[in-house]
Amino acid sequence: MNAARQQAIENARQVLARNPVFLDTETTGLDQRAQIVEIAVIDTNGDVLSDNLVRPTVIIPPDVIRVHHITNEMVADQKPWVAVWPEVRSVLFNRLVAIFNEEFDMRMMQQTHRQSGLEWKERLQTICVMKLYAQFRGEWDPRRRSYRYFSLDDAGKQCGIPLLNSHRAADDCQLTRALLQAMAEAK
Repeated sequence: MNAARQQAIENARQVLARNPVFLDTETTGLDQRAQIVEIAVIDTNGDVLSDNLVRPTVIIPPDVIRVHHITNEMVADQKPWVAVWPEVRSVLFNRLVAIFNEEFDMRMMQQTHRQSGLEWKERLQTICVMKLYAQFRGEWDPRRRSYRYFSLDDAGKQCGIPLLNSHRAADDCQLTRALLQAMAEAK
């Protein structure tokens, strides 16, 4: 086994030993105006700590609805981000937060914060499970000069995890949790 993969396995074990929570979001898109429409947090046992649909201030485009199946009608009567954030924050406070694509979800939380008139002051302690998995899998991307990234769905399938990437926040938290556990248990 190569040293980088072994280090990824050891890092996964260390992360799990810290009893992290797992976070995932679904959004109105990918751009600078996109906002969160669903956010979930689960613990290391797989128990749901927070799972909320969120009413955004922008519409969810049809092409995005086809991915996560969250419609504008589903979020119309939900709480806005300013009402959801305190609950989410309370389960993240002083915890290591494991996120499959940490950069994206953190950007979406910050964007949604700003677009909701809130100032982002959080200093969350996070780990990117996508980058850890890239190191674990070990396929080099010469163009980017780093390990190749894989989708959550591909990572789960490669590790033989029977959960699907449903593009719903709580389900994707469960898949991220299972992926981190699979890396930690690898030989």
